[in-house]
Amino acid sequence: MHNMEHKNCSLSMVFLAAMLGIYCMIDFVKASIVITEKRFTPELAYSKHGLRKGVMSRVIQDTSSRRRRSIQELGDTEQGDVCADIIGPQWNMSKKLKSPCPTLVVWVPKKDGFTEFVKVNEKLKVEGGFSIAIFCHALNLLPYAVQPIFRPFVDDMGKSNGTYYQLLEHIEGKTCEAVAGDVTIRGNRAQIVDFTIPYLNSEVYVLVHAAHEWNQTLWTFLRPFTWRLWITIVAVCIFTGVALAILEYRENNPSFSSPIYTQLIMVIWFPISTFFFHEGKIKNKCSKVVLVIWLSMIFIVIQIFTATLSSWLTLDQLRPRLPPTFENAGYQDGSFLKDLITEKYNCSDKQLIPLTSVEDYKSALTNGSVSAIVDELPYIELFLAKYGSEYMKFGPINQESGIAFAFPRGSPLLQDFSRGVINVTESETMMKMKEKYLGFSPADKSQPNQAPPQSLDVQSFIGLFIFMGIVIIAAIVTSEISIMRRNKKVLPVTSSSDT
Repeated sequence: MHNMEHKNCSLSMVFLAAMLGIYCMIDFVKASIVITEKRFTPELAYSKHGLRKGVMSRVIQDTSSRRRRSIQELGDTEQGDVCADIIGPQWNMSKKLKSPCPTLVVWVPKKDGFTEFVKVNEKLKVEGGFSIAIFCHALNLLPYAVQPIFRPFVDDMGKSNGTYYQLLEHIEGKTCEAVAGDVTIRGNRAQIVDFTIPYLNSEVYVLVHAAHEWNQTLWTFLRPFTWRLWITIVAVCIFTGVALAILEYRENNPSFSSPIYTQLIMVIWFPISTFFFHEGKIKNKCSKVVLVIWLSMIFIVIQIFTATLSSWLTLDQLRPRLPPTFENAGYQDGSFLKDLITEKYNCSDKQLIPLTSVEDYKSALTNGSVSAIVDELPYIELFLAKYGSEYMKFGPINQESGIAFAFPRGSPLLQDFSRGVINVTESETMMKMKEKYLGFSPADKSQPNQAPPQSLDVQSFIGLFIFMGIVIIAAIVTSEISIMRRNKKVLPVTSSSDT
């Protein structure tokens, strides 16, 4: 009996303790709900509906953050060593110095287009790209070993988690984190992060249709030679005529015994009439030498003139077909170019069309939905490398600081990494990466625009003119010596009355 009473007493104590525990847990949950409500929705702290809304908001945020973390962790496990795949056996060889960041979290933008720079597949795995390759090569040149962990900047649905500015904000205040991608250096961005030395130029150009233009005018036939050369040719012809006049005058040619104004006309007309019309009669043998040299010079000049003129007449010049306004211009989605267009050209942004890829650029320009596309130089060159036969770039219309990598302010890796970027851009690796990822080659001509031929100047014929002058002077000297010898042989006749 005593044992039974003791057992009932124990059960009662346990029941009271359980009830007390349940009561305390209920109070704790209520207190937690009130604290959560005050922290997230203070304007609804005194209403049941507001309380319920705050709790649901917190639950949604927690679920979203857990899902995003799970996506990132899944991406980390499936990433592999991207830099090892790009560089090969030379990746992260043994280095003596101690690394300030043995592990570096590298955030990468996820874009639907222009995957040539950064490529993230559907499984949120960073596969590479031009920007990632340059980042890995620069990282490999550091004096200490750093193992990167590439993470795409995505939301809980696996889509892009915001703009480039929001991506840079994500590493603000961190230490061993960075952003690798086609990030343009901008003033507002430089206030929250530090940029490395740019690895690509990023002037802003306008991409438009190219219009064929035959650059011909009324005076195109004179363009093969410069005005100085034309004047020199005329002067040489006059000098030749004067030389022939002197030589024939010394031989008492009747064509040069006329009045002075007629002689001046003969100076110009005599070489032409003698050769083409057979009107003049040459008495001095040295005149024939001068005439042959002059005709040879004219023949050479005419041949060169004909060849150069044919180049000018067949010149096909491409000219950019610029639109009168930029109201319906296209720009790369997610970039800063939308604000640049509205500010620079003072137009509304309602009709500006965002585009995401090179194929979108081609389609929009072909169907006329955009009159022009404003973008940075690397993307324009990438487009022209594929579809450059009918399009041209115009500009630059705005100067930018370049495309670079971003690190948190005061990062211990920044200086060494910038030196690595410089070494990569100055080496052959840069051209190899451009050829591999962007399709550029050293002999690539994305602008099929024929340069206008160069007009020939006096320097092109200076040797011919000097030779012509030497022959003319030698002919005159030879003629005078011959005349003097001939006169010495003619002795005066003496009369018989003088003997």
